[in-house]
Parts: sequence; structure tokens; C-alpha cells
Amino acid sequence: MLELVLAFALQAAPGAAPAAAAPAAKAPEPTAMNPLLTPWTGPHGGVPPFASVKVEHFKPALEAGMAAQLAAIDKITADPAPATFENTIAAMERSGRALDRVIRLYGVWSGNLSTPEFQ
Repeated sequence: MLELVLAFALQAAPGAAPAAAAPAAKAPEPTAMNPLLTPWTGPHGGVPPFASVKVEHFKPALEAGMAAQLAAIDKITADPAPATFENTIAAMERSGRALDRVIRLYGVWSGNLSTPEFQ
């Protein structure tokens, strides 16, 4: 998963050619209102909110998840403490939880709930 995040980060690296901006169909939804990014409720640590997810939730959720993971990796690399398993490896594993959650839902949606709008 780290490779996926790094690939996206490299695409947006300074000095890279700017991507063509696609026209926005509507204003982006605030992150706080995105069911993919809010805490899930229910048994077993929460269940995915399939009933409230819409296709337009995926892009901002994926972008927010990538940004959160990149910020967490930056924090790990900026830590002046000597590297340990806990402050390096375990911290890197925790850094991608939000993105991993969105990617898993994206996979389920694309494999089982794929609509013409999604495609």
C-alpha cells in the first residue's frame, strides 16, 4: 500500500507537469460529511456504511486518506528519537488505516456494486 501512496505523491511532486484539470460537476463535499471518513459504528469495531456511500464520496476520501498517510509518514521521518520498532514500523502500519479502509470499500464497490456512474 505504501507503494500506492508514493506513486500518487510522485505524480504531484514539485516540478512535475501539472495534470489537466477536469471540470467539476459540483462542489466537493466537506470531508466531515463523507461517510467513508467518519468513524464507523456497529459490532466488530464498526461496519462499512454501504447504505450512505455515493460514488462522489470516493475521490475526496481517497485523497484525504493519502494526505493523512503522507502527513503521518512525514511525522515519523521527522521524529528525532532513535528508530525503534514502535516509532517506525508500527507507526508506519498505523499510518495507512484510513486509506486502507477506503481502498477496501472501493474494491467491494467496484467488484459488486459497480454502476455506470461508478465506471
